[in-house]
Amino acid sequence: MTDNTIVLYGDLLSQPVRAIYWFLAINRIDFELQEILLGKKEARTEGFSKINPLQKMPALKYKGEIYVESHNILRFLSQEFNLNQYYGETLKEKTKVDTYLDWHHLGIRTYAQSLFAQKYLMPKFGTGLYNDRNLNAEEGVPIGLKQIENVFLKNGENKYIVGDRLTIADFSCYCELKQLEGINFDFTPYKGIEKWRRQMESLEGYKESNIKINELASQK
Repeated sequence: MTDNTIVLYGDLLSQPVRAIYWFLAINRIDFELQEILLGKKEARTEGFSKINPLQKMPALKYKGEIYVESHNILRFLSQEFNLNQYYGETLKEKTKVDTYLDWHHLGIRTYAQSLFAQKYLMPKFGTGLYNDRNLNAEEGVPIGLKQIENVFLKNGENKYIVGDRLTIADFSCYCELKQLEGINFDFTPYKGIEKWRRQMESLEGYKESNIKINELASQK
């Protein structure tokens, strides 16, 4: 392995890890996945703490540098590999993507991640791994979904999150919602989201990046 080899650290149960894996795969960028298993709390080990002292996945190593935080990594990859169409060629285009990415954490992730943790992670791995008792999760997810449907997808008028172009916002959003399939969440009331999700699932890299969640959903 050379210093130029991209190493992605994480577990494909993790939404942000899936988003980065998919982005690398669809653009056929060579990389290695070094699994940091969520259920074994490997992100909290001394070894991984040397990679990311925040003890969070994903982390990405490239040319001797470590990059953390998924949206930061997606922005970096887009620009480092001249894939500006996924982020933006102009400041105006970038701000449209950033609007979604900045909204994402409190708009949908805080609720979707919490609901997935309550319904799957905590029962399977225990509260020592993830002790999230956000009692607003079940109410918050539908609110976030309606905003994605109405504001970002414009009730199906937009093909993708920011309009007619596929961006890093779509990978982040899709992978966040994907985990809800693992707990049998019903997306049928959200017609625009369902149409967009089917489009995303036709893209290269979808199957391998979402394999763990698809396996989980098939067991339900």
